[in-house]
Amino acid sequence: MNKLLRNVGIGLMALGFVLILVWAIKPLRAIWPWLLQLPFPIKVGVVVGTLGLVVLLGSLISERIGEREADQQLRDEF
Repeated sequence: MNKLLRNVGIGLMALGFVLILVWAIKPLRAIWPWLLQLPFPIKVGVVVGTLGLVVLLGSLISERIGEREADQQLRDEF
């Protein structure tokens, strides 16, 4: 399950990166008005996807904090 969530998170980050590139690169900026004209459900989907990414990153950080002690013990063994 974690692998699926991480793949979804990576996909969302890639989508966000593409959107930033579309806005930042001048020739691609012609696509930006089209993106703003997308139907409301698609805009809601993007927002929900972004919230999902925030939740995913939060869960990854929480997992890393929880495993910090075990990682430190492994490091101390060597």
